[in-house]
Amino acid sequence: MENTHNFILPPKNLIGSGAIKDLPNELLSWKLSKVLIVTDKNMISLGYVENVEKILKSLFISYDIFDGILHPNPTVSFVEDGLTYLNKGLNVFKRNYNLIISIGGGTNHDCAKAIATVATNGGSIIDYEGYNKITKLGIPQIAINTTAGSGAELTMYSIIVDESRKVKMVISSPFLTPFISVNDPIFMTTMPKEVTASSGIDVVSHAIEAYVSTEASPITDSLALEALKLVFEYLPRSYDNGNDLEAREKMMFANIMAGMAFNNAGLGYVHCMAHQLGGFYEQSHGDYNAVLLPYVFEFNSVSIPEQRILKLCEALGTITHNTSQAVGLIIDSVDKLRSKLEIPSKLSAMGLKESDIETLSQNALKDICFFTNPRQGLLEDIISLYKAAF
Repeated sequence: MENTHNFILPPKNLIGSGAIKDLPNELLSWKLSKVLIVTDKNMISLGYVENVEKILKSLFISYDIFDGILHPNPTVSFVEDGLTYLNKGLNVFKRNYNLIISIGGGTNHDCAKAIATVATNGGSIIDYEGYNKITKLGIPQIAINTTAGSGAELTMYSIIVDESRKVKMVISSPFLTPFISVNDPIFMTTMPKEVTASSGIDVVSHAIEAYVSTEASPITDSLALEALKLVFEYLPRSYDNGNDLEAREKMMFANIMAGMAFNNAGLGYVHCMAHQLGGFYEQSHGDYNAVLLPYVFEFNSVSIPEQRILKLCEALGTITHNTSQAVGLIIDSVDKLRSKLEIPSKLSAMGLKESDIETLSQNALKDICFFTNPRQGLLEDIISLYKAAF
């Protein structure tokens, strides 16, 4: 029986303290004429965009800055605004960019991927919702990451909210993968506590869902388990002291490993349900994941092999030979971490309205993350999970 496991990543990944200093050498061979920086005003005020501007100026590369990412939820309108900026200069001539550099967290990278894709494939980003609907490479992209995190700087996914339907679309294609990712923890020390918490617990959900996915492999397993060990040790430290560079660096590695894992193993019900909440209520994706994860894991546990549950429990610091006890310990560990990070324990505290649950559940069934969940449920199961977390 055929059982393939393709492994997709950016061709080059610059990682570690000071990694940004290696970017000029990477750009030298590209023979660039014009670059578009996709970012937000906060990244400009923090000086991170200026760091990249200095590199481009030193190489005599012309650039423009699109800073129209206005909040931490990537939307179709942001993508369309970026495309308008890309296609029309002040003199209404096409700007002809041959590279896009995204600076920021997952929202900025996802919008940049979408802009790059539509610029070469045409139409609207809505046309590409789902898996493998993109037929041509987009404008090449370099993703400079400032959170730990979404993993968006190195994945083949773009998550975009279609405001007209209140749906958070999942767009997946190898053509979305950036050419270079940059993860330098020096860019992560200014993350506010709430961003540290939300992005950090997103890593937990990425790792656990990738580990229990139906497309998991020994490669993604090792990445996911090691990511979990790092998160549970270093996320509380990052949260308590944003200037703890060791903790920031370890969380950077956890983000990268969990991103590599889910990029190639897929995700599950936590994400397909959290995406819908993000489309409706626009609060933090990671916080939604934190609330949903214990309920979804308990639901999935009957379909996860016993040895995998025990290994997962061990990665979180506890050894037991009792599977049902291990399930309880895993759920308890996630809950304790969520509480430490001051994330609400219920979705009702984050805007969920009970009257929306059926619509959210129907939308979740259409999310491509649904298909790699270890236990396939029905609409009624998704409704029950939302209600349990309500």
